[in-house]
Amino acid sequence: MTRAEDVLATVVREQWGRLVALLLARYRRLDLVEDALGDAVEAAARTWARDGIPDNPAGWLSTAASRRVLDRLRAESMAARTAPLLVVEQHSRVPEGVKVADSTVVEDDLLRLVLMCTHPALAPEVAAALALRLVLGVSTADVARLFLVSEATMAARITRGKRKVVAAGIPFAIPTRTELPGRLDTVGQVAYLAFTAGYAAGSGEDLMRTALAGEAIRLVRVVRALVPDSAELGALLALCLLQHSRREARLGPNGDLVLLPDQDRRLWRREEIEEGLALARGCPPLGSAVAEGYRLQALIAAEHASAPTAQATGWPTIVRLYDALCTLTPSPAVRLARAVAIAEADGPLAALAALDALDPTTLPGHRLPAVRAELLARADRPGEALAAYREAIARCPNDTERRHLTQRLARL
Repeated sequence: MTRAEDVLATVVREQWGRLVALLLARYRRLDLVEDALGDAVEAAARTWARDGIPDNPAGWLSTAASRRVLDRLRAESMAARTAPLLVVEQHSRVPEGVKVADSTVVEDDLLRLVLMCTHPALAPEVAAALALRLVLGVSTADVARLFLVSEATMAARITRGKRKVVAAGIPFAIPTRTELPGRLDTVGQVAYLAFTAGYAAGSGEDLMRTALAGEAIRLVRVVRALVPDSAELGALLALCLLQHSRREARLGPNGDLVLLPDQDRRLWRREEIEEGLALARGCPPLGSAVAEGYRLQALIAAEHASAPTAQATGWPTIVRLYDALCTLTPSPAVRLARAVAIAEADGPLAALAALDALDPTTLPGHRLPAVRAELLARADRPGEALAAYREAIARCPNDTERRHLTQRLARL
């Protein structure tokens, strides 16, 4: 990858949501904004390689996208023979803050954008996917992987969501304080999925996108400041902080994956761990399945974060927490994680029995064969382990993870 391509990828990954929010605040046309920004990115890929990287890459994209929106508006104006376009931009601008019913001013375009995406008129799964794509710039392929659907299915879902926003006239605004609590479930789901996307390796070389995970944490903090008594957001913040605290230990000096037992715990962020532990341990059992799921996952993360060494981890406690989580939300991913915990608490044979109860069609990626390979190797069944490692390598889309699996295979 050239430096121009690398800078462009970084700007798109880290600034996409802010750029969408800025353009949407100015033009109020979602159907034009993302297409124009996509066109601007394509133009940047050509122009920056030829003319050099601009001093302000995000500003360059914003200006280029703005010109494309204005071109479309001018064409529409000409076709409809309406008033001259010279007044469009002036009248389409919005004030710096958006006033809600109680006169509170919230100056966060990103929050306005995510709340627009999580409007009650949108189904929750559409809202979450749309917000991940528009707010945080997660690729359609990676959103599809998070929801365990095909890329084509997810692309259609996101397109329907954008059309719904336009057709229903969903406002780009902060809801009143009486309306806001009803949006918290979906906002929390969006932040959680965005955080997961930051640590769920996609295709290519990058194993994690800590900026995306950090942005998800910021989103939780912004919304929690509006509703400080939300136990659900407290549990979600605890979970994210405890997971995020290990980011600097997840990769070795040469960029290779470092598994949790092998991580240098001196690199873990203690201030984030302390905040996360206080939130997790101070949170009572919660009523909704979603909120209680955050709390249980936070408590699992707390067991890891509070153990001075890998050997001192309270694996029986973690298995019990996963049992409760499986009762609450028996997803394939949760059951796979439970099997990993069982391996540490009761040995590889017990974990393999737990894996055998999983339907492999519900986990189509490389995770299931990778876990199975590791357990088979620990159970002294090398022939089966080799086959499972090869299957995992063939299915793995991420270069760093595939290199790690290849090294494990070579050692075996």
